[in-house]
Amino acid sequence: MLLKLSQKNFNSVIVPPKIAGIKANLPMFTLAWQINKSFGMNLVGSLDWEKEVNAAIPGISFHQHYFDQFEDVELNWHLVRNKGSESWFFQSKPMFDCLFICNGEDIYNYFERAVNAMKLNSKIEFVHPFDFSLIKSKDAFFNNILKTKLFIDDLSHV
Repeated sequence: MLLKLSQKNFNSVIVPPKIAGIKANLPMFTLAWQINKSFGMNLVGSLDWEKEVNAAIPGISFHQHYFDQFEDVELNWHLVRNKGSESWFFQSKPMFDCLFICNGEDIYNYFERAVNAMKLNSKIEFVHPFDFSLIKSKDAFFNNILKTKLFIDDLSHV
């Protein structure tokens, strides 16, 4: 079951994310490890992100998802496989294998530094940051950010 949250409500909870597309002929766990090695992160496997395939034909596409959190500066990092079990997560960006997302107020420019570090990694073919406002349908993104946040919050209370 997908959580539903309108874009209007979500904008009051979160600043627009920074996002980059990644082209790399690597399995997700290897790509996550390469990013961890390049920028000193700790991306680990998390809940798959979900996207409704089509409103007319019920179905859900599952997308591998890795997550890390920089607690001291309140940044959440997501690495998401763009091509899921049934569809692309962002239909308008099929040239990217994965999406690298920085969610939070990045006052120290960690996102730009992470992208530059990935560009220096010879195992990662291509990294290109783009403006999140260019994405037409953002509902699946917002719903998964919320789902991940609730999941992490539940873990912290155990």
